[in-house]
Order: sequence, then structure tokens, then C-alpha cells
Amino acid sequence: MDDDDALLQAWREGDRAAGQQLLQRHFQAIARFFRSKLGDDVQDLVQRTFLDCVESRDRMVGASVRAYLFAIARHRLVDHLRARSVRDVDPEVTSLAELATSASGQLARDDRQRLLALALRRLPLDQQCALELAYWEGLSAPEIAVVLGVPATTVRSRITRARDRLRDLLAELEADGGALGRARDDLDRRSREFDHAG
Repeated sequence: MDDDDALLQAWREGDRAAGQQLLQRHFQAIARFFRSKLGDDVQDLVQRTFLDCVESRDRMVGASVRAYLFAIARHRLVDHLRARSVRDVDPEVTSLAELATSASGQLARDDRQRLLALALRRLPLDQQCALELAYWEGLSAPEIAVVLGVPATTVRSRITRARDRLRDLLAELEADGGALGRARDDLDRRSREFDHAG
């Protein structure tokens, strides 16, 4: 079976192999979602996300499996950050840089990634999630709406604001002009791909 919905239905009907195949299909994307924000030590959060999915598989309606998994992951991330922070965490306005979480800097292997990672971490968490889900994970606007818990009609404007803010942050970072140009080109390319995806 190749279709997520078919795998989900088979899983609901008792086919454990279908459930395992479905979860394995999305494992790397969920792990990447956490690693880009917290560094490499995210195994527990990934496992909890999939456990939540297993426990709630019969309640998945109206959204793709990917969107549902990312929504669970986002909730797990926010809960994790709130538990570790002495200050209030509002994912619409709080950035990881404000929480002094530096682990995602380990993700950056070259100047271009480092520059983009630093700029992304300075965005409010929901803006960072929206951009990553759109540009790196390929989720549609309705799927991102499910993840963020907002109406689908607001997703494009949020992504536009986040993209504009990210460009400003990239410009503010002290970095080699060539690396900055490559990071901006990468953002522009991903932006065009998302805009053309409809």
C-alpha cells in the first residue's frame, strides 16, 4: 500500500504492519522537525509524538496523516519548551533564541545552513514552523492550518509575514556577503516553489 489513507484505514482495522509502515514513512520528517529546533537529542519527543498518534489514530479525521503528525509534534514541542522555560512560551510570539535554546545551532554544517538556521531561530515559533512545514516538508496551506490550529485562509499571510521577517533577519546577521546571498537565494527558491504549489 502506498497511500497514507489506505494505510491508516488498514491500521484501524487491525493491520499492525500498515500502522508501522505509515509511521516509518513519516519518521524522518518528524525527527527533522524537532532537530531543527532542539538539536540532535530529540528521540524522546519523536517517540512521544508517534505514541500520541498511535493512541489517537481513530480520531484522525479531516486532515492528512502528515498534517496530523506535525500538529502532534508542534504540541509536544510547545509543551517541552514550556516545561523547560521559566518564562511564558507563546508560540505565536516567542522564538527559540529568546528561550536561549542553542542546540539547533549544531544543525548548521556550512555557512548557508548556519545563517538560515540562526535567522529561523529568531522568528516566533509558529512562524518558524510555518516556513519549515511549507518549504522543507512540503505541506499545503490547509495542512499547515491544521498544524498551527488556525483557519486555512490565514496561512498564506502568516507565511508571507514570516518570510519577510526572515529576510530582514538574514540581512541583520553579521556574515559573509556570499553566504548571505546564497541563503536569500535559497529562501526565494523555496518561496517560489510553495507559491506555485497552490
